[in-house]
Amino acid sequence: MGKKENEIFKHVNKYKIFYVLSAFMILYFGFSLFDSYQNFVAYCNNYGIDISKQWVLGLKSILASSVPCLVYAATLYGLGLLLKGKE
Repeated sequence: MGKKENEIFKHVNKYKIFYVLSAFMILYFGFSLFDSYQNFVAYCNNYGIDISKQWVLGLKSILASSVPCLVYAATLYGLGLLLKGKE
């Protein structure tokens, strides 16, 4: 490969890596939602609490653990778009 093809190859990989990382963060977001919900249900069952009476606590804990993953995914995707736009 010549110097020009090598530079293009490196540049293409930069933004694709951000897209792949973004996809992994979306997958982790889904896992985090599921895991947080399961932990909340286990917490309620262990202490004999009705889930419907503690739904605000459950919602806050689920969102607190999963929303950062969504923000990171959006940030990584945006960085990929910025790098792609500089081509």
